[in-house]
Amino acid sequence: MKINAVCFDLGNVLLHIEWEKLTRQLAAKSSLPPEEITRLLRKDPQPVAYELGKVTSAKFFAHLKKLLKYKGTSKELRAAFSEIFTPLPDHIALAAMLSRHYPLALISNTNEAHIVHAESTYSFFPLFPVRIYSHQVKMMKPNRDIYDAARAALGNIDPLEILFIDDLEANIVAAAKLGWQTIHLRPDVNLGEALASYELLGLD
Repeated sequence: MKINAVCFDLGNVLLHIEWEKLTRQLAAKSSLPPEEITRLLRKDPQPVAYELGKVTSAKFFAHLKKLLKYKGTSKELRAAFSEIFTPLPDHIALAAMLSRHYPLALISNTNEAHIVHAESTYSFFPLFPVRIYSHQVKMMKPNRDIYDAARAALGNIDPLEILFIDDLEANIVAAAKLGWQTIHLRPDVNLGEALASYELLGLD
């Protein structure tokens, strides 16, 4: 099947997320241990609300400061929350090669703090003229509406001509149900080899 656009997830596809670093940094200025911080973050609905753009950054971090008994400043809390990414250079290089031949899009469940930090820190974002962020469009994967928003931004091309790369199975399944081609980027999957199976231009 011919591919005319390639969509990437951001977290753990182009940027590795170090959740353990987050909990360690938060615990350093909290009376709570990392394990309790992890438990609280997992059960708290506010991170999802923040990714959906339902709460402002100011309100979210004020809530987090209280929830986690964080003793540092709000600026330090936002930095600890945001500085958890490490670029995946091999994957970014593949995206750069593809960008010479195909329109690229990002489709990411993310929040304002993470995107402000990432876009100001890493230089690869201009490779992606289409960027669909959950907190901006107020919808999240695997809801089909966020895929429809990406497809519309790409010019409503045939779903069968869109290739989508994500590390989470639920997001891949949702895209496949819409007719998109997919690569489930599990830890054991080599992205270069997976892309090669689609006979894409620019990877030679």
